[in-house]
Amino acid sequence: MKKVVKQIPNLITSANLLCGCLASVFAGLNQFEAAFWTVLLGITFDLFDGMIARSLNITSDLGLQLDSLADVITSGFTPGIVVYQLFIRSGILVHDFKINIFSETIVFSIAPLALIAFFLPIGAAFRLAKFNSLQSKSSDFFGLPTPANALFFCSLPLMIAHPSFSFVAPLFKSAHVLIFLIFLSVFMMNSNWRLFSLKINSKSGINIFIFPLILFLISLLLVYIYQGAGFPIIILIYLMLSATRNWILFQA
Repeated sequence: MKKVVKQIPNLITSANLLCGCLASVFAGLNQFEAAFWTVLLGITFDLFDGMIARSLNITSDLGLQLDSLADVITSGFTPGIVVYQLFIRSGILVHDFKINIFSETIVFSIAPLALIAFFLPIGAAFRLAKFNSLQSKSSDFFGLPTPANALFFCSLPLMIAHPSFSFVAPLFKSAHVLIFLIFLSVFMMNSNWRLFSLKINSKSGINIFIFPLILFLISLLLVYIYQGAGFPIIILIYLMLSATRNWILFQA
């Protein structure tokens, strides 16, 4: 029985990995809404696997590495597929590359410029490797968390399609804007910018509790009004609230 209990966090992490695989399939089929909500489900599993492991006191190096590998798929590779498809929709050229192997001709249809989208999983992998190597006891994040980055990019197609955001849709359909956002996100994921965590415990003071509470309440309102299309705004508000909190702490 104890062996089964010890595997519960790893099973939850595996559910996160499965969600990432499914979401990548949905993104490849241009089923962006299904991809987004599946990624969100995977991130939810990611949130709970660590909490359950700590509550059961069964944390392990295996669980840590498995968690990061699952995040690379759910919060790294899937956003890369989503943005690759957005590049295609922006109208960039798709080229057919032919290779003759023995008597067979293999055709690769690739949009070379769209391959920039895969800097997202590369940046996420570096961020996760860096995170695993840190020995910090702080509850804060240093650099943009990969799940937050994934939610931003995976929800972009939903924002583009939402009537309320038609005024910004052309902006996010631009290949130049997508390139800028990709490199900005890679930089932010691997920066030392301090962002507050949503993990609150009984020892958290009011100065730690207030900013996650504000974000939570604003997020509820935006999801109620815009559903998944509101998540890019939620991530931007998260960044602004973290910057505000850092300024307040610096002044103190």
